[in-house]
Amino acid sequence: MISLHKELTKILNEEKALLEILFKIVSEERDAIVGLNSVELEKILREKEQTLIKLSLWEEERAKLLAKNGLENTTLSEILNMNNDSPELIQLKELYYSMKTLLNAISEIQRINEQLIDRSIMHIGTAIKFLETFGINAKQSLSKEA
Repeated sequence: MISLHKELTKILNEEKALLEILFKIVSEERDAIVGLNSVELEKILREKEQTLIKLSLWEEERAKLLAKNGLENTTLSEILNMNNDSPELIQLKELYYSMKTLLNAISEIQRINEQLIDRSIMHIGTAIKFLETFGINAKQSLSKEA
């Protein structure tokens, strides 16, 4: 079990580092949305995608490790609750809670970013309708996916 704890700690440290990067990225994304900086936003979205891919690869590593130790379909919180309070387990718990805090912060910023984008699209749509009243037609249509 000690080997599992050490390997799991290594994987979680990598995931936590990527979550810290993701937190920075979504914060920069918010600034680019507010600043209406589409070029910067595109760059940020590419970085975000790359970071999410790296995170998913570490998630796969964690799943493989758990499967190797007969713990497939077991959540991290279940693993942390089934053992004693060894120093390795305490370190894992600290990592788990700090990652959980980061995920909550990222989720909140992401929710705000989505709201900002929705509002921007609404305002742009209103501006387009206003311009159309003067006979000026938009060359492109709006979509959230763009």
